[in-house]
Amino acid sequence: MNWYYALGGQRQGPVPEAEIDRLLAAGTITTNTLVWCEGMENWTPLKDARPGVGAAPVAGADVPDGWIRCAATGRYFPPSQIVWLDGKAYSAEAKAGIVQGVMQGGELPSGDEALRTGPAWEQRAQLGLFKAIWETVKAVLLDPNQAFATMKRDGGFGAPLGFYMLVATAGVIISLVFNLAFQESMLAFLPKEAQQQAFPSLAAGAGSGALFIVGITVVAVLAMLVGTFVSAGILHLSLMICSGAKQPFETTFRTGCYAIGAGSALALIPLCGSSIGFLWGVVCLCMGLAKTHEINTGRAVCAVLLPLVSCCVLYIVVLVATLTMAAAAGGMKH
Repeated sequence: MNWYYALGGQRQGPVPEAEIDRLLAAGTITTNTLVWCEGMENWTPLKDARPGVGAAPVAGADVPDGWIRCAATGRYFPPSQIVWLDGKAYSAEAKAGIVQGVMQGGELPSGDEALRTGPAWEQRAQLGLFKAIWETVKAVLLDPNQAFATMKRDGGFGAPLGFYMLVATAGVIISLVFNLAFQESMLAFLPKEAQQQAFPSLAAGAGSGALFIVGITVVAVLAMLVGTFVSAGILHLSLMICSGAKQPFETTFRTGCYAIGAGSALALIPLCGSSIGFLWGVVCLCMGLAKTHEINTGRAVCAVLLPLVSCCVLYIVVLVATLTMAAAAGGMKH
């Protein structure tokens, strides 16, 4: 669920519920801050919109005697709702993130990292492979702000890379099948002599078409495997140039895999699905970087577009230089 909140007379958001908790813990908003979410008729103080929030005061508020501050959320709870781990106090609402952090990383997550447990692909062992893929794709494509606000920023390269390779490879195969089916339908409108020239792989028979799909898929998988690390490296360098790299390379890599990987699922749409998926994946990437690196969206967009703009500028410079040299060489001949 996404929330909007009023701050300085301006509407802020949308942000996920976990972000509201972090803002509350940081003292940015209070229980009297006006909030709104879908389904509410009017803007309402947070304490009325979420009655339970008043049961856990934040730092700086009036805290009942004996209540203890949660190391993950920054909010205060009665001792009965606190668990002590490694000398730190954690609340029941942070339990899922704490347990997952210990199981996957072997250590207690700190700060708001305890609230970052997503996306669903990270829980594929519990959800099952296909449900985890579906839930991750749906979350990233339909609500990227919330998906990346709760995405684990660490945890290794294997999980996000596996998600990207699995979904993107399926997208490549589906796109090839759609394209070959379209080409095959075109054969009926061409004379036999023209069929061999226009679509040689299809004219040679179904076996040749299947071999073509396998060959292209193998090449695409290898290219994606290498390209994922290269593109993530370029993107992280771009973030550094734009002063937006607030997290390590691993976070940038994970964000890119989930954003572009989810977009690849749109290859299910015949003919134009791959293009739509790539474009929306880039949009999700911009929003994702803003959430995972905790920077504004404009800076994230600049970081994503910087490599493209740089390539265009370089191309123009090389083209102008080539034309200038050609013109100079032509003048010397005369």
